[in-house]
Amino acid sequence: MEEEKLTWLQKLSNAITDRFGDGIGGVAMKIVAALIILVVGLLIVKLIIKLVRKSKWYKNLASEVQTFAVSAVKVLGYVLVILLAVATVGVPIASIIAVLASCGLAVGMALQGSLANLAGGIMLLVFRPFHVGDFISDGAHDGTVREITLFYTTIDTLDNLRVTLPNGPLANSAIKNLNKNDIRRLDIDVTLAPASDREKVQALMMECAKANELVLEDPAPETFVTVTEGGLPTYKLRTWFKSGDYWTVYFDLNKAVQAALKANDIPLAHQQVDIHTDK
Repeated sequence: MEEEKLTWLQKLSNAITDRFGDGIGGVAMKIVAALIILVVGLLIVKLIIKLVRKSKWYKNLASEVQTFAVSAVKVLGYVLVILLAVATVGVPIASIIAVLASCGLAVGMALQGSLANLAGGIMLLVFRPFHVGDFISDGAHDGTVREITLFYTTIDTLDNLRVTLPNGPLANSAIKNLNKNDIRRLDIDVTLAPASDREKVQALMMECAKANELVLEDPAPETFVTVTEGGLPTYKLRTWFKSGDYWTVYFDLNKAVQAALKANDIPLAHQQVDIHTDK
């Protein structure tokens, strides 16, 4: 395929030089022809990009893929125009390709990390494990995705810090997308003294869940009891809700459970929240 493109470019170049170069006999005319090709070619590339952006195919793409598609069309168009312009001056295209290949090898060895990020960016844009606006975690950073480029992904953390993540390691890590599923689960664990009235505690926790309008009825909330290593009973309240309501439910349920236990003179021996993000 590349040989066919080169042959086409070479034929067009030869036709232009035969028409303007050999007929008039000056190198200046070749340069003028190359400049004309360069200017007209760049205008054509811009026109093609505008047509791509107006096409239905482009509008159906995700926002992050749209940026990649436009960049790819632009780079490919510019390369073809420059090759045609240089060939018109009289430089053999095969020599240009050989020089570019040598330069590409040298640059590739010097920029292995950047190329890995580029490959990772392409993988993220093709498979799309997350989108702009999703809350993700890669094990080291948690935050809302603000931008996905070919080399880096930027997120905003819960404490409003902007973090830039290289796409290479990100594409090869286990990514938690907390917005992928429509609903999420939250488990609240409360460890009490062995003498606590189990039925009463479970009833109070269930009342807190049912009183919260954001908690879903299906799957229904449930409570059960487990035992810690020290032999103390741990009461678990399990609830489901829409993913976007996570933090509201998290704080409201914790506050409601603590208030209900305190109102009924049931002291807390220990409390922790176990967060489950899988549906």
